[in-house]
Parts: sequence; C-alpha cells; structure tokens
Amino acid sequence: MSVAGFENLALKVADLPAAIDWYRSLGAEVGEPESWEGGRRVDLNLAGLPVTLFTRALYETSLDLADECFLHAVFRVDDLEAALAGREVLWGPEVVAGSFGVRRIAFLEAPGGIRVELMEQLEGGGR
Repeated sequence: MSVAGFENLALKVADLPAAIDWYRSLGAEVGEPESWEGGRRVDLNLAGLPVTLFTRALYETSLDLADECFLHAVFRVDDLEAALAGREVLWGPEVVAGSFGVRRIAFLEAPGGIRVELMEQLEGGGR
C-alpha cells in the first residue's frame, strides 16, 4: 500500500466567518461554506495549499479537542482496506459525502501524535 496523493490540511475553528475573513486577507481563494455532519465546513486554497476549515471534527466525541486546533492531514489511497491493515484506527472507516463527492475515510495517529486521515474517493471529487 502506498499513498496516492495529498488532499488537504484540516483545521478546527470556533468562528468560521472570522476565520474565512482572516484567510482571505492572506489572499486565499475561499469556497462556499456548507453545513456538514453537525457543523460547518469550507474549503480554501492558500498559495496552492488546500485547507479545509471545520467547526466540528467527525471524531470529536472520540478525542479531547480544543475549540481551535490543527485536526489532521488528508491523504488519498487507492484501497482503504489495504491501507488500514495492521494499523490502529482512531475513527472509521465510514462513508461520507459533501461537495467533495463521496469518500470512505478513516483516521489514524501517526508518530508524534499527529492525526492522519486516509481517504478513498468513491464518487465525484477531483480537486
């Protein structure tokens, strides 16, 4: 199993409109905010770096998270089952849908305590 590509960084923010304004002030291209999985989310691109801002993380009930924090890095894989084999999963795998299409995702903890999302694109997408 190998990673097929980098998708985005995910950040948790308490005030989505204020965060959008802040990133826009740096020149970010910002998409349309949307309601998603009990919170709000928006995709943005800052100097070629794709970032997604969330007001609520999917795994928030499983981990103790601050109101604002780095959530995780997202990497695409061609076969999520193979990628998860032998690894401890923090959350998932689950199928989720949104403006990004339909994905099967799971979260792991990498060395250093960094959370990583592995995702397999099932439908749509294409950043």
